[in-house]
Amino acid sequence: MILTFRLLGVSLMRMSYKTNHKIISTIITATFLTILIMYLFLQEKVHASSSTTFVIDNNAIYHDTAFLSGGVLLLTIHTEPIVVHVGNFFRIQAMVLNNSPGTISFAAGPCDSTVSAIFNKNVVMKHELSCFAGPSAATHLVKLRPGEKVSIVGTPIGTTYQAVASGPTIASVTFQYQLGTGANASIIKSFELNIMHS
Repeated sequence: MILTFRLLGVSLMRMSYKTNHKIISTIITATFLTILIMYLFLQEKVHASSSTTFVIDNNAIYHDTAFLSGGVLLLTIHTEPIVVHVGNFFRIQAMVLNNSPGTISFAAGPCDSTVSAIFNKNVVMKHELSCFAGPSAATHLVKLRPGEKVSIVGTPIGTTYQAVASGPTIASVTFQYQLGTGANASIIKSFELNIMHS
């Protein structure tokens, strides 16, 4: 009788161990999958909102962190006006930081800008023949020394952006500039904007 109770106790302990092991394994697997899904989701959001590509002389493309320790960066990109409604015309504004060891230069003015954008949806890019900013709106060359930053606004000459549908839109913004060596370079960064109903 005592032997029977001992065998029964051992069987219950084994069953309990196996059951506990299955429960713990299930919890660990579920936790791992949840973390993995959250990681993939966050990576996708980060990629969509802050993907950066650098191009120098159209010969090489460097993605994301290649120049973070010594390059030109686009910061705080947004539209002007900040809130865009369906039907609105708008421009792109960004802060350019020269984090490189040399001076860079680029053209700036109301009728000519080295900032351009491509939108994945909800925006129509129109090309016009002229700029109506007036005769005093001359284009000038901006020189940005190492460590300096400046706010830039614009669209390429004769180009306008018009919101035609509401909803989130991804814009790939390109900033073109010239290195101190005379080589042409550009940086591309994406950001998301939400177009409101009219």
